[in-house]
Order: sequence, then structure tokens, then C-alpha cells
Amino acid sequence: MRLICLDDDPRIEAVLGRFLKRFGHGVDFHVSVSSFKAALASDLPDVVLLDLGLGRENGIDVIHWLAEVHPRIPVVLLSGHGHDLLDTARRVARSTGIQVLGAVSKSRMVKELPAILGRRVTATSRGPHQTLQARDAITRQDLEWQIRGGGILPYFQPIVSPDNGRLKGVEVLARLRLPSGQILGAGEFIPLAESSGLIYEVTETLFERLIESTETLEASGLTFISVNLSPLILQQERALVLVRRLVDGLAGICAVKIEMTESAASAYPDILRSVAAQIHLMGASLAIDDFGIGYSSMRALAELPFDTLKIDLSFVSEMFDSPKALRLLRAMIAFGRTLEMQVVAEGVETEAQSRLLIEAGVDLAQGYLFGKPMTAEDLASTFSISRVAGESKCGPEPSVSAGGGDGVGAGRTVMVVDDDQRMLHATARLVTAWGYRCETFTDARTALQVSETAAPQLLIVDIYMPELDGFEVIKRMRRIAPSTRIIAVSGDVVRGHHTNVLDMCLVLGSDAVLQKPIAPDRLRAAVERLIGGPSPIESSGATVESECPPEPQRVEEPQGTDRAEVPGT
Repeated sequence: MRLICLDDDPRIEAVLGRFLKRFGHGVDFHVSVSSFKAALASDLPDVVLLDLGLGRENGIDVIHWLAEVHPRIPVVLLSGHGHDLLDTARRVARSTGIQVLGAVSKSRMVKELPAILGRRVTATSRGPHQTLQARDAITRQDLEWQIRGGGILPYFQPIVSPDNGRLKGVEVLARLRLPSGQILGAGEFIPLAESSGLIYEVTETLFERLIESTETLEASGLTFISVNLSPLILQQERALVLVRRLVDGLAGICAVKIEMTESAASAYPDILRSVAAQIHLMGASLAIDDFGIGYSSMRALAELPFDTLKIDLSFVSEMFDSPKALRLLRAMIAFGRTLEMQVVAEGVETEAQSRLLIEAGVDLAQGYLFGKPMTAEDLASTFSISRVAGESKCGPEPSVSAGGGDGVGAGRTVMVVDDDQRMLHATARLVTAWGYRCETFTDARTALQVSETAAPQLLIVDIYMPELDGFEVIKRMRRIAPSTRIIAVSGDVVRGHHTNVLDMCLVLGSDAVLQKPIAPDRLRAAVERLIGGPSPIESSGATVESECPPEPQRVEEPQGTDRAEVPGT
């Protein structure tokens, strides 16, 4: 990417210039606001790196200027004044419509910037303008016709146990299929349904389509289905008719959970107390949705019989950008558990987020990491059922390859990539002896090409290799197969460069870092922690597949020391 950095400290240019070049980013530095503005007038960058302290001027003024003149350029905020100021500045920028990719303390730039810049740069704002255009394209008459013609469809987003990925439930999301075949999200037609008085009809039709899908849904082994009810419906007695129809229609399939936003629960307390009690008596449970963004959450929890707390996705998305957001997130999880409520985290998109949420004690999670909203048929094909002691459990089919393939489905496959053949085959011997299926490669490009169609469950990669080093392999593997676990190995872990190698590997997405030569006990502990032990079938006949067959002479096993870094242990 092409970056432009505004910072009045000239030392930053020397620090960031060399570092970001390694990741393929070009950086244009400016120490004055005037030269920065002039540069933007001639050529727009992909991302702006903006320091908040700029002498007589400050970054907040620049944020407001960017919002007026160049609102579509994403920004990364930098500061040496602490996290609270960064957090406030980020909120200021977002309130103006600026897309903030991250907010970084200067003391942690080298560690945190690569991950932030590696994120997909989304559109600056889908917000008011585009949503209005989509809504204007549909009239009340169009929506009414689509309701009668079967255009309202239920989509299902998986809600899983984050520690093992097993499907526990789904959230039902409304979709509208236009005559052209285009599918619109709820945000593009639900506001019209509410303002035109059609929200009850939309919800009623959605529930009927949902009930019609029970046979397909049963194959997914769900324990519950969550549905959202608009505050406009919750104020009506007819809301109870809808809930009763859904509970009866899903009887014997799964439980029903009714989600209410905390803003709705706080706005209509008198009405909702009675409605909530009756919903509970019907056999449905209640979840408080978007928890943490309202102002009367405590009162809502005290007065209504909620048993599930869904933490708003904004706290999950900001957990690594704002220490304050992370502290609040941990506090909300602890708060929910103290009240003996089931805690669900929304908007989980990365393995790092999932691991932290598991550590914090969250019960369930949903987000793109586990699955986008999908049809009932796609849900059934993605998740399978296993019956254990009469309990229905299900999880994703064992495939982590973004492009499909059966590499992992065939067993726990470990891929070893190292240009040192002695070390390559020694590692492979260990892995194979432990009962795993092993593939070895001396050429990193070939290994990545294979992973596109048959991704391994675990990658063990050397950091320093010719042409394509381990840092680049980790970065590319994260794009090709996000669920593949990665162990990086490097001699520099014990040659005075331990911190830099460890930090770089973890920023890029490695799950563990081990020193070379590899201590077998450390390696085995890391492998079993990340992907578990081999299955009995694998243990009975593991094989080594290699582009370079082992040479017939004896290969010495690597002798290691006790020093190794395995994050999370």
C-alpha cells in the first residue's frame, strides 16, 4: 500500500521507513500540516498515518479537515500521549465518518502496525448515503408485493462454542430477494418496513419461512434459534401470537430465544415487562442484544427476565485497539457470568479475538470467523451432527482450506517447510512418529500453492529461507487458510534477536514460536496444544509425503535446549 505519514518528529521517518518497507508499503513522510495537505491535493494515498501531537496544530484539527476534504481515506492514529487520548481521538474520527483502521501508541508501533495495515480496508462508510439509495429503490408497494410473493427469506448466522467451533445455535436474519435475484440485507429494507407499517407482516412471513425449514434445520443439530423482534412489534399484543407460533412450530427441533436490544428494553419498560414475562412463560428465553451501547442496561437487566447477554460487536472489534475497550469487554463478560447469564460475543472475526474471549470466559461466539449468514441448506451442509450420550453436538466439517480440498479432512495433516533438508526430515520423522500425516517442502512457494487446494491443519515453517522467507509464508498462509495453526521456528530466537522475531511472528499470525534446533518435547507439546493428538486411524499408519524424499543415510534428530516460546502456555 501507499502510505502518507504526518508526524512532526523526524525520527519517526527513520523508524517506520525501514520497517514498513519490509512489508511492501511505500511511505511518504511530512512534518508539517501544510506540506501534508499539499501532498493530498496532488495524489491520494491508501492510508494516512496521523500523529495527534503536532506542535501548534494537532491531529484532531487534521481529522476534521480530512472529514471535510478527503472523507474516504482510512486513517491510523499515532500518539505518545497514552491510550485514553487515542481512544477518544478514534471516537472523534469515527463520529465524522472517517474510517479508523487502528490507534497505536508510538511505543508499540513496530509490533502493532503490521497487523493493522494487513486488515482489509473496507469502504469508508456504507452508512446514510448508500443505505438511503438502496431504500429509495424500494417503495412500500414493492415491499408489500415481495412479502406476498415469497421474497422474505431467513438467513442463519452460526453461534458456536469458541473453544471447539461446535454449532450451538443460530441467529435468524431477514433477507429480501428482489425479482432480479439480488438479495438485500435487513438494513436495506427493515427501516422501510417499520416506517410504512409493514414490520409485522415481514416478521410473520419470516417466521413462516423459518418453520418451513425445520426439516433442514434439524439436520444441523441446533439447540436454539435466536430471532429479533422490532420494538414496534414488542409494543403490540400481537407479538405474543408470533412468538407462540414460532415456539410451537419449532417444538422438538430446538429452543427459541427472543432478542431485544437494550435500547428497546430501556425505552418501553412498562410494556416490555408484561410481554417479556409472557414470552418466558411460553417456553422461549430472552437475550439482551447489543449490550454495552445503551444507557440503562442495569435497569433493563433488573426488571426483565433475560438469561442471555450478547456483547455488542463494537467492543470485540476494538479489543486490541483500545485497552479501555478490552477492560470493559472483560468486565461485561464477568458481569454476565456473575448474574449466571449465558454470555455471547458478537462480531468475532479473528483467531486472536476468539482466543482472548475464551480466556475471558465467554460462553458462545458468533461472527465471520465461524460463518457468515447463510441459507438453511448451506448451514446443514457446513455443520454435521454427532450424538454423544444422547446429546446433540455438531461442528464444521474438518476442512480449513479456503478453497476446499480434502487435505485436512483426510486426517490431522502437518506441513513442514524448511530449506534445510536435514532439519526438514528430522522434524518430519518426529511428527510422523507421533502419528500425524506429514507433508514436507523445501520450496515455500510450492507449499503455498498446495495449501490453496488442500490446506494443512498445522504449518511448521522456518523463518529464514531464500527467496520467500517465513514471515511472508505466515502472512500468505493467513490469507489462504485462516484456520491453519502455525508454528514458526528460528535460530534467532536464541541468537540475540528473540524479541524481534517473536513479536514479528505473532503480529503476522503465528500461534507459536520455537527455537532451532527444535527440542522434540517442546515441539510435541506445541503441536498437541494447537491441533490435539492424532486420531487412532492416523496413528496406525501415518505416512510422510514429500516433494524431496528423505536421503537413505541417517538423519540426526535435532537436539534442543529448554528455551522455547509458545504463546498461551
